[in-house]
Amino acid sequence: MSNRLILKKHKQHKKQEQYHHGNLRQALLDAGMQILQFQGVEALGLRSLARILDVSQTAPYSHFKNKTELLAAIAELGFANLAIHMLDGAKSSTSPINRIENFAISYVEFALKNKELFSLMFRREFGDMKDFPTLLMTASKSYSLFSSAVGEALSKKENSLNISSKVLANSIWSLVGGLAIFAVDGKISIDFSKLDEFVTEHLKPVLINI
Repeated sequence: MSNRLILKKHKQHKKQEQYHHGNLRQALLDAGMQILQFQGVEALGLRSLARILDVSQTAPYSHFKNKTELLAAIAELGFANLAIHMLDGAKSSTSPINRIENFAISYVEFALKNKELFSLMFRREFGDMKDFPTLLMTASKSYSLFSSAVGEALSKKENSLNISSKVLANSIWSLVGGLAIFAVDGKISIDFSKLDEFVTEHLKPVLINI
């Protein structure tokens, strides 16, 4: 996508004074997400976003100290959207196990549909996630969804193998995250039309313990 098309989306904000409080930050994130998707992380920068949105070169710095903060904010938005996508995908779940499966399918689906964003979220060009507390909190939401479903599943049957909820949640989360990363990197091939089957088949060795 060209910068011209990104600018067209924001043409209602052609001048800096047209931004109300907070709107410029959101516009920067929106435009940044588009650049990331179509041009990659290397094309992202506060000055380039200022040109695209037709604001002063210093305006973006009132919201983000540097590119690192911008990338962290975009990653945080990505993690929030991932959790929402997982919840949407599990709405029709019929059991905790089925909810885990649907969470996993939605997780991998999100990664494949948002490859550049997903790569940013996990390769951490923004540095240490601990430096961004709200990002760290938001990033934990996908794990929390798996953990909650695993806990509910274990509570409904006798845990004869004496496996802790935390260990099982970590195993599932790691497996699903690994599948997503390998798929995004092209290290495994997934027929998108058979994504549900692919993910559930790979979950079987872990879910058999629940």
